[in-house]
Amino acid sequence: MCYKIIFRAQKTLNISTISLVLSAISPSTLSHPGNLDQNGGHYHGNSYHCHLRNCEIPDTFSRQRQRKSGLTRDRRYMEKFFNDDDWNYEIDLDEDCQSTRQELLILTSRAPVKFTNPRNCVVRSGMWLDEYTGDEFEIANKMDIDHIIPRLYAHSHGGDAWPAQKKTQFSNDPINLVLTGRKETRKKNQKGLARYLPREEFICEYVALWKIIAERYNLDIHQRDKNIISKRLTTCQSTID
Repeated sequence: MCYKIIFRAQKTLNISTISLVLSAISPSTLSHPGNLDQNGGHYHGNSYHCHLRNCEIPDTFSRQRQRKSGLTRDRRYMEKFFNDDDWNYEIDLDEDCQSTRQELLILTSRAPVKFTNPRNCVVRSGMWLDEYTGDEFEIANKMDIDHIIPRLYAHSHGGDAWPAQKKTQFSNDPINLVLTGRKETRKKNQKGLARYLPREEFICEYVALWKIIAERYNLDIHQRDKNIISKRLTTCQSTID
């Protein structure tokens, strides 16, 4: 099976370096977002704070850590406690003026990139392959960062209980990042494997990445997504054999 995305990501963005940078950031800096979630509150360390009327306290820190995969209603309920600020991926981890997005654009371009300013902070053009569709793009602002396992999916499948640093690490982990066209990003949205798969040529690698990432972060993914992983990887292996 081909794992070119994994190897390319590990070669270009050192995961251990990212972890070191994150460990040096104060947890309080990461865990007290400025915006509220749909419920009207936000996470703060190992607690949850309500700020609006009718705000509910989630069971994040009181429930059993492992839940049955069939509790889809609970997962949907948890989505309203998702706060984009907790899962920020537009971060300049090494303080070189290039955010995670810009780093990824630079490192995955198939042609020399051009920048919008002399400091080389923001990429303007290059040549990128949308792994999901096979389309190529030359203008950077037509590309989006997509998370192989969506952040909202991770949040509602056990990630809500993670400390702030782990949420940030997940959101900036190179293995979980891929550049795609904006149209395809909207099509996938926050869907799991059972509801979205990329082009046939990338399915084996995509499903393998799901498995690797889910195991790395100990995510309690839905049973239907586990079934897709098992079925697809078996098919991929038989194709290779």
